[in-house]
Amino acid sequence: MKKIEALLALGVLLVLVVPVWGHGTEGVAEKEEGILVSAEYDDGEPMNYAEVKILAPESDIPFQKGRTDRNGRFMFRPDQKGLWQIIVSDGVGHRLALEREILDVKGDIKTAAAEKIGVSTLSRTQGIIMGVSIILGLFGIVYGWKARSH
Repeated sequence: MKKIEALLALGVLLVLVVPVWGHGTEGVAEKEEGILVSAEYDDGEPMNYAEVKILAPESDIPFQKGRTDRNGRFMFRPDQKGLWQIIVSDGVGHRLALEREILDVKGDIKTAAAEKIGVSTLSRTQGIIMGVSIILGLFGIVYGWKARSH
């Protein structure tokens, strides 16, 4: 009789414990509309695999973080109206900051025209000349300092 009670208790215990053992996953991949961010350098080359940070209106906590794809694109779906900030950085000094006004989030996403902010106004040639000038200036400071200490 004790064996039957022990087996019955073990059976009840297993029935209660089985749902706790683990859980599965579910998901779906479907076509949705959202905001597509395209980031590229001034020569047309995409900012591939650059870091992206999305800030919701009136929030300092990122709504979403990620990276652009190999074509410099990133997509997100806003969940509220207002002015959204999009910051794309390649980690070596290039940074693109965009703002996007979201007017309606029900059904299709309707947006105001996109605006680029914080984009360099220097041409590529001017940027190269400025970069070389900075490097030569730094070398001049270092060599001048070394010559003075001798």
